[in-house]
Amino acid sequence: MKQNTRVFLKDKETAQKYNPRLAIFISEYKKFKELKGRPLKILDIGSGRNPEIFDFKYNDDKYFACDYYDSIDKEVYLYKRIDLNTENLSELFRSEKFDVVFCGEVIEHLFSPDYLVNEIKKIMHDDGVLILSTPNLGYFMNRVMLLFGISPFFLENSSEYKFGRFFKFFGAMNQTEGHIRLFTFAALKEFIKFHDFKILRIISSVGPWNFFLDKIVAKFSKSLSATNVFILKKNI
Repeated sequence: MKQNTRVFLKDKETAQKYNPRLAIFISEYKKFKELKGRPLKILDIGSGRNPEIFDFKYNDDKYFACDYYDSIDKEVYLYKRIDLNTENLSELFRSEKFDVVFCGEVIEHLFSPDYLVNEIKKIMHDDGVLILSTPNLGYFMNRVMLLFGISPFFLENSSEYKFGRFFKFFGAMNQTEGHIRLFTFAALKEFIKFHDFKILRIISSVGPWNFFLDKIVAKFSKSLSATNVFILKKNI
């Protein structure tokens, strides 16, 4: 599995550039910082080679990052390479406890998202927060596409190319991102509660294409939004 993952990631990025979803991540981190009023330890899971969140951290906070790459392009406090499908996050950071954990668009790439969230609990402070997001399979565009027999966004039926999209603007024959597990809004809420996290807030966001309709839908329906950002605490 490790060899296949390395080949898959060779020319791909695991983190997107600054976008509305990341703006929510940063805003929630800043709210938590103001609430605590002290130096924080931050862990960015799936940071990418050029972690955008790092540029927005407070000077007195320590930013840790992990991803599959051997190294990244920014000098963070500590970076560690990890294959989340085969290695233990809690072992990698066994001497650390984190106040804020970012996990954006990661769990859909894993064979066992359950294992990762349980690992995250082990390395979080009891009063820490997990800021998590994943694409919404129930996105309104996906529901429309399925009516016409078009393979929906986020769902990938090949490890190489996107089939069944019909049109180039739907991503027909584009390379895949490596999605394995997908959640609807309701499924993600159930998954989070099953793994003993408390939901503090849920904030809807637009998709990577930033369609104008996405902005309207995000204001009125979490179950139809392209993605939702969950702010979570451990149930203790």
